[in-house]
Amino acid sequence: MTSLLRDTDPPAWLRWAFRLLALGIGALHTVVAIRSQSMNDDGIGYLDLGLAWWQGDWDAVINLTWSPLYAWIVGGVIQLTQPSVWWEFPVVQITNFFLYALALLAFEFFWRQLTRAYFAPQAGQGEAARFPPAIWFAVGYSLFIWVSLNLIAVWAVTPDMCVAALLYVAAGLLLKNSAGDLRASTAVLLGFVLGLAYLAKSATFPLGIAGLVLTALVPGGAGQRLARFGRTLAGFLIVAAPVVAVTSIAVGHPSFSDAVRFTYLKHVNGMPWPQWQTAADIGGVPVHPPRQIHADPAAWEFATPIRATYPLGYDPAWWTRGLEPTVALRPQLQAIVDNKVYYFDLFLRQQGGFVAVIALLGVLVWPRWRREPHLDAPLALTAWALAALALYAVVYAESRYVAPFVLLLWAGLLAQIRLPAGEWQQRTVAAGGILMALFVWVNIAALNLEGFGGLIGYASQRHGEQPTSATTSQLEVGGAADHPAIAEVLRTEFGLEPGMPVAFIGYSYYAYWARLGRLRIIAELRPEEFEQFWTASPAVRDEVLAAFASSGARVILSEPVPTSASIEGWEAVGETGYLIRRLH
Repeated sequence: MTSLLRDTDPPAWLRWAFRLLALGIGALHTVVAIRSQSMNDDGIGYLDLGLAWWQGDWDAVINLTWSPLYAWIVGGVIQLTQPSVWWEFPVVQITNFFLYALALLAFEFFWRQLTRAYFAPQAGQGEAARFPPAIWFAVGYSLFIWVSLNLIAVWAVTPDMCVAALLYVAAGLLLKNSAGDLRASTAVLLGFVLGLAYLAKSATFPLGIAGLVLTALVPGGAGQRLARFGRTLAGFLIVAAPVVAVTSIAVGHPSFSDAVRFTYLKHVNGMPWPQWQTAADIGGVPVHPPRQIHADPAAWEFATPIRATYPLGYDPAWWTRGLEPTVALRPQLQAIVDNKVYYFDLFLRQQGGFVAVIALLGVLVWPRWRREPHLDAPLALTAWALAALALYAVVYAESRYVAPFVLLLWAGLLAQIRLPAGEWQQRTVAAGGILMALFVWVNIAALNLEGFGGLIGYASQRHGEQPTSATTSQLEVGGAADHPAIAEVLRTEFGLEPGMPVAFIGYSYYAYWARLGRLRIIAELRPEEFEQFWTASPAVRDEVLAAFASSGARVILSEPVPTSASIEGWEAVGETGYLIRRLH
């Protein structure tokens, strides 16, 4: 143990132990997701978009809500493997695991560059007490595992793991470029990677601009910093400019993403989605809203022009075009307060011990740093992370959005922990590092113990508690429906062919069976009208069925209904509890 604390470089076995630990836990999460046929509603949109690209459906590839990079990846894998209905979601989960492994490689590149910056001799400062390399690597890998599996989640069918990997590479390149690597290719590559992050998630466009600014602020001569900024900007524009141009043409004004408008409407203005028609205080007039085909209970049709599993979920920004966000003091302050509450939970409840230790070490570092304040490259990463957290605080902060920036925040601050050389100072820093790693692993263990306990039927019922979002997460999205079984029965027993238009009574966002069966939900009666429909008179129900038939739907499906409801004319979809009725 003493040698681990004093060695100048951690042993190779320690690095491999953390690598295998990270991959092992990630693989275990993936196995659970495969067994659960895990999917989430965003994932359906990305799969549809990806296949539109790979199958050459050029009318459908311009999507103002979902960014293309992750869609290209998962769509390409599905197009290449052509899995059955039972294997499509598992194939996506296996793809996610490989993206997680790539994120681990990207993190290692970043941490290697940060390590060089941290352990490099400081001009004019002499010897300093630093984290022992073994503890330094333990803290870094622990943060990566926690951020990737607790905050992002390897089973989430979203682009956030891609974003994290690209941001780690960008952070590593920024450190490398500021440490004396003056090659033009390094700066151009940094801009290129920031552009790819924008292609993975539109919110990283302004954050990429912030990263560009940092290249001009980190140490170097004026000419060197200007050249670094110019080359990085060139690399960024090579990737981002075409997407910005296409998006601007699509929306009719300069824009890097119309998803920003939709997100503001939803999370700040409180626009309910997809039932936004019930909100009386949303400004503007929609250009192409879904069409109401029955009033009471309300039924909607959206067969054209978007052809997708669930058109409303394929591009929400398109359907709400014309609705304008209202920037007002009260809702804006409410959004900020809500996000600050989330940050309080993230940084103090979940990471309280970690924050306390790094704060105490920061108090010891402060006198030394105050004498020689400077913005070095690691501290620039902390500034970048704070800018990202502030941006999300204005609209909507979520764990998977902020996850990589949480890691960059702590990485930049950890790299400032240098105390005057001395025995007690060295012991203090080493003890602080050990405590921080332990606190991170408390969070990792809590998620895994509670989550897998729930999986085998031992979820906590203490004081009537319900499973938390951290333990249920994407594994239970979509309820208890057996989506592959539904899709298989619809294909083999009812002859529903790919591309067939159907209507649905229930929550269409979670109708993953439609994606597996390559069906198109073109009309719906939403959950808030579900009970009203099934308790309505036969005449009213016939009116709704006629409205669905007029929309072009060939059949109508329903989620499981109350036992007291009359289901005459409906057929059971195998043993799934779902019902089907032919309309033509």
